[in-house]
Parts: sequence; C-alpha cells; structure tokens
Amino acid sequence: MTDPGRSPRLGGPRPRYVRRVTHEHVGERVSVRHLVDSSDRGPVPTDVVGRLASADDELLLIVDREAQLHVVATDRVLASRVVPAHPRLPAEPTTGTRERPLERDAARVLLLDPSERVLLLAHAPTNDRLVWTAPGGGLRPGEDHERAARRELAEELGVTPPLGPWIWWRTVRFAFRGLWLEQRERWFLTRLDGYDVDAPPTGDPGTGRARWWTLEELAATDAELAPGEIAHHLTELLAAGPPAEPVDVGR
Repeated sequence: MTDPGRSPRLGGPRPRYVRRVTHEHVGERVSVRHLVDSSDRGPVPTDVVGRLASADDELLLIVDREAQLHVVATDRVLASRVVPAHPRLPAEPTTGTRERPLERDAARVLLLDPSERVLLLAHAPTNDRLVWTAPGGGLRPGEDHERAARRELAEELGVTPPLGPWIWWRTVRFAFRGLWLEQRERWFLTRLDGYDVDAPPTGDPGTGRARWWTLEELAATDAELAPGEIAHHLTELLAAGPPAEPVDVGR
C-alpha cells in the first residue's frame, strides 16, 4: 500500500500545496498571480515565483531566483499557493535578515520644478512609519541605472522627462516590512515643469502620496527624510549646480 504522505513516483515526501499564501508561509517557496498596471491595456495578470521573505495584511515581499525583490499588494492578488522546490534549479536566496541583507542596486531621480521645489514620495517601511524620498527603485536584470530611473518615473508618476546627470550616490541598509536590504543608489537630476500630486498614478505598492517640497520646508520639517541631510545637499546643488563627480549624500 502506498504511503499517502509520500510521492509514489519520487519516493520522497509529497509536495505540499497550500492555497492562499499568508504571513504564516514566510520562508517558503510560493507562486502568486497578481494584477499589474499596463499603460495600454489596463490591469493585466502576471505571475511571480520565489521565496516569501515577508508578509503582512497589505504586502507580500517575494525574492526570486535572481535575487530580485517583488512587492505585491495583497488586494491585487488573484491566486496564490505554496509550491515545492524546483527539482533541478537551485533554491531562491535566503537573504533579507539584518545580518545578511538582500543586496541590490537602485536608481532615484531628484525632480525639481521651475521654482526649485523637489518632488518626494512617502514610503511606508512599516504600517506606522513614513519616509519621504525621491522616486525610484531597484534595477531589474539587464538594466543599467539610467534605464531603471526612466522606468521608475514612468511607473510611479506616469512621466517621461529627459534624464539629467548623475549627481549623488549613497549606500544604505534599512528594513522594509521586515525585510532587510543593503541598497546602492545612484541619484539623477531631472527638471519637471509641474506635476499634479493629488492623485499620483503610482504602480509601486508601499508608496503613498507625492508632495512638492521647498528647501525651507525640508530644512524645517520633523518628517523622516531619506537621505536625512537632503536639505543640506540640495542647498549645495542649487548654489553650485551639478557636481563634476557624484557626491556621497550618506544615509
């Protein structure tokens, strides 16, 4: 008689399929079908397979085999399940802890309007915390920083202005919804003649509203900014123009 808990073909434990992935499945390999916005077709379904690195009521954080982070809003999930390891390919990386953060390269864009205001987005690394930083995000496989910066502007804001020079860089370690990242960022300067911040067409789960900030508001605010000294570095940028070499703007 065949053991119901074992696979008769492979002779090992039967693969465990669990539908509707939740925070209880963090650390396991999952397959998630969810909706993403398409500029010409509206929301379209797509699939991501990888290790569930973190999860809460709003977001699923999935790391695929190429160490790419996928942030999926739970209200856009069509179907999800726990799936067994691939029989021939290596497992997805287990990085994402404080001791072993997930490393990635990223691009951000410092957007200035004709009045020298800067456009920042409110990110929610936890449910009760907001951090204001520039539009941008991680590079995809095969992307360079310039291409990633243009894509992020189109995805997060729906704009495609000409990309200016690389002005700043920083390396920062931080936690986002329980997943630790070490992120190497390049910041590009771009001019944008106005943008309606009332309803930003963001395609980035975990990102909230957009806001134009004056230099004086940045210097006086109690809000959390990233980098923390953005007012100081913006003052220098506006006074001297783009630097000959990119400047380290720290955390």
